[in-house]
Order: sequence, then structure tokens, then C-alpha cells
Amino acid sequence: MAGKTVAVLGGGIGGLVAANRLRKLLPREHRVVLIDRSVWHSLALAYTTVMLGRKVARQIGRDLRRLNRKRIEFIAAEITGIDLSGKTVRFDGQELTYDYLIVSLGTQYSVGEISGLGTAYTYYTLEGAEGLREEIANFTSGRIAIVVAGLPYKCPAAPYEGALLLDHYFRRQRLRADVEIRLFTPEPAPLPVAGEAIGSAVTELLAGREIWFSPNARLQAVDPQGKKLVFLDGLDASYDLLIAVPLHEVPTVVREAGLAEEEGWVKVDRETMATTFEGVYAIGDVTQVSLASGLMLPKAGVFAHGEAEVVARNIAAEIKGGKGRWDFGGEGGCFLETGYGKAAKVTGNFYTEPDPEVRMRQPSFLWRWEKEGFIRTWLWRWF
Repeated sequence: MAGKTVAVLGGGIGGLVAANRLRKLLPREHRVVLIDRSVWHSLALAYTTVMLGRKVARQIGRDLRRLNRKRIEFIAAEITGIDLSGKTVRFDGQELTYDYLIVSLGTQYSVGEISGLGTAYTYYTLEGAEGLREEIANFTSGRIAIVVAGLPYKCPAAPYEGALLLDHYFRRQRLRADVEIRLFTPEPAPLPVAGEAIGSAVTELLAGREIWFSPNARLQAVDPQGKKLVFLDGLDASYDLLIAVPLHEVPTVVREAGLAEEEGWVKVDRETMATTFEGVYAIGDVTQVSLASGLMLPKAGVFAHGEAEVVARNIAAEIKGGKGRWDFGGEGGCFLETGYGKAAKVTGNFYTEPDPEVRMRQPSFLWRWEKEGFIRTWLWRWF
């Protein structure tokens, strides 16, 4: 049998898991090629720790070139085109012909039509978290505004975790009385897909820590000179340090390939992650998965991981002539660090009907310890 080529686009959580699993399942004559613009893989769930100086880049990431030792062909290049009819991927003036394609390119960040948004700091990238670290270290008094610029956004707990950790940080510095923390989001409540009970629990956490929370706040503009946020409902708010969750968009190369639907994301079969194009799959943040509740599956690494396992197993089975099929069941969750060495843990099944069945375990040292262990285990397991 002639060898097949599986191209994996994107070296985030989904792409990394898919490439590893495929390499383990497929005989040597088949190629597994992973392409990413960056040689560095980092875990976004740890960016808040970088922001606060608890960790540095090397503690939360690894060099993707290490995958070559596993016979995963890693190519560091900017993907410039995807030809679905010709089954080719273009990058840096070269082309790769594939038999199967896994698109795991995540999201690209944008300021969209929100003037002034580009002046905000962010911890949604490693570089942003590193830059914010110095600003926070030098911040001794004033108002910090955390604003979610638009929906959807990945890591749904991250804005709330950031606010709670900043509260703890400034209390340890004995500066909290001089620092006000405000959080604005267009969501009606925290983590709305997880249900009202969890939203209320997180809201109570914020209130108990004197974090001013404003839901249903749709950002219209940022005035960096006047240091003011302007919202569509007429509300405005001043700030001294602005931290934003940027607008999320489908990557340009995905849109230009014709993979994105009118809603802006790649629509897939929610069990197999297959697109409408034969042999083409999409996983992780680049996708749009509708739930029975009318909401969308959150964009989070845990789902990209589960989806990658399913896609890799199904592709390997097809190549080897097997008849079994694996399905993604919608299970997942996340940690929500709350400071003081503790974290809450949110887990459940998001495919249950009529609504997701999700629970939040109260903040404890155990869940924070589990999160730290996950980071170490992840980097050891996949590299």
C-alpha cells in the first residue's frame, strides 16, 4: 500500500495531540506533517502565571522541533494557502500534497472596528503576558479594567481568573486598598454555557473579593488619551491600566480556503469533526459546534484535545482498513484559579440535552495542585 500523508495545520493543543496520536497509530510508511508559524508551543492556561511573574516561558512550553525525533515532520512556516480541490497546502513558496488534512489553526486576534483597542494590554498571548508582567509589577494605585472585547472568545474562565489573581496579587503587595479592579463582558453572566448556578457562583466570588463586575457590556471604543472605555449602552468607564480579551476571528487562510461558514467559523460534524470536504477535519478553536441549548461549545484546549484524539483514531483506522468509528462526546472542563493557592474546577458534558450538565467544584488547594501537575505532565507526555 502506498504511503499516505496527513497534514496537521497548527501546533497548539489539538494539532500536537493529533500529530502524536497519528504517529503512534500509523506504520512508518505514512507521513505525519505538522506545520506552524512558530517553533514554540505554550500552554495558554498558564499565561496568567506569566503575567504575575510566577512562571516564565520555558516552564509552560516546549520547542516543536523536538517532534522530529518522533518521526513527526515539523515545518516552521507561515501557511499562505489551502487548496481543498487540489489537496495541497502552500507555505513559504512551497507546497505539500496531502491525503488527509486536520485544520487546528485556532483563532487570530483583531481590534476589528473598535477604535483604540490596540492600545490595551493582554494576557491572551505569551508575549502579551510577558509585557503585562512589568506593568503590573510597577502598578501601585489606580483602576485596572479588564474588558472582553467581543464574543466568542477562548478560555472562557480566563477573564475571571485574571481578575481574581490580580486581587490576590495586590493584597499580597499590601496595595489592594489603592487598586480598583473592574471586569466588563458582553456576556449576561460568567461562563453562560455552564448554566446559571455556575454563573452565580463566579459572580459571588468576584463580589466577595470586591471586584466590580459589569455583564452585558458591549465595548464600542477605547479612548487611550482620556483613558476611557465607551460601551454601546452609553456607559463609559475610566481606567489607568487596560487589559483586554481581544476580538477573535477565524484565521484568514482558513476563510480564504472556503472552509469558514457565514457565521465566521468552520462548521463540522460534532461527533467526528469532519468538514463538508472529503478527508478534511477541523478541531479546536477554529470550529463552531452548536449545542442543543442554542449556545456554542466553548473554545477551550480540553475540547481540542478530545477532538484530536477522535480525528486521529478515525483517520488511522481508515488508512489501515479498519471499520471502527470513534466519536467525540462533548466532555470537558477547566480550572479557574482564585488566588491564595486555590483553584475551582469546572467539568461536565456539554452535549447533554436540553442543556449541558456541568458542575463547579469549590476552590481548593487540590485543584490548584492538579492544574500545576497537568502542566508538567502535558509537556512531558507530548514532547
